Amino acid sequence: MLTLDVATVVFQAINFVILAVVLNRFVFRPILRSAAQSAAEKARIAKELDEERRKAVYLTADLEQRRAKIDEEAREIVVQAREEAEAERQELRKRARMEAEQMLVEAQADAYQLEQQAMREFHEQLVEAILQICGNVISNVAPHEVGDSLTHRLSENIRELGRAEIWRVEALRRSLSGREATAHITSAKELSTEHQGELARVLTALADRRINIELEVDPKLVAGVRVRLGDWMMDNSIAGQLQTLRDQVSAALGEQVNLA
Repeated sequence: MLTLDVATVVFQAINFVILAVVLNRFVFRPILRSAAQSAAEKARIAKELDEERRKAVYLTADLEQRRAKIDEEAREIVVQAREEAEAERQELRKRARMEAEQMLVEAQADAYQLEQQAMREFHEQLVEAILQICGNVISNVAPHEVGDSLTHRLSENIRELGRAEIWRVEALRRSLSGREATAHITSAKELSTEHQGELARVLTALADRRINIELEVDPKLVAGVRVRLGDWMMDNSIAGQLQTLRDQVSAALGEQVNLA
């Protein structure tokens, strides 16, 4: 029969209690605390992960919005660049067309000026040739009396000048004051003594003083005579008349060219 010792039972019970307390204090409680801490850490980590996921979702959505906005801005930039390029191309075409039209106008103006110049030169050459032919013809066919008549007419013109235009005569006399007066007489053919004397008389009367006479023969005058006294000159030669005619014809032709 089993005999129970109360003291032993009490001792064993106390040992059990002490062992339970020790185990609870040093084993179970740290384990539970560690488990609780681990669970809290897991919860914290899970919460952080969930927060990071929410942030990641937000960032992803934000990045998508930004990318969509960037794509839209890029499309707008491309469209604007195309519009600006088209506008610039149109402006360049317009400017090039205007420059081409201006160049055309200037080219037409230059062509017109060249045409006018060519016409004037042609007319001048034509008039010069005609008058030269006329001079040659007159020189060959005109009788000697033509030259005498022209010389005599020049003397009459000088006398008429002394009567009708006294102010010119006074101006001539003042211009000759204080210097030697020399009359340069150029004729197409050698002057006769009679004509030389006649011209010397009328020129002396014109200058109201003694003058020197210098004679020269120039066949280019065709017929007639030319006199120069100081700054005054009078021409009554065929060449002079042809030159006057040439100037008149050239002026008339120039007016016609300008009107055209």
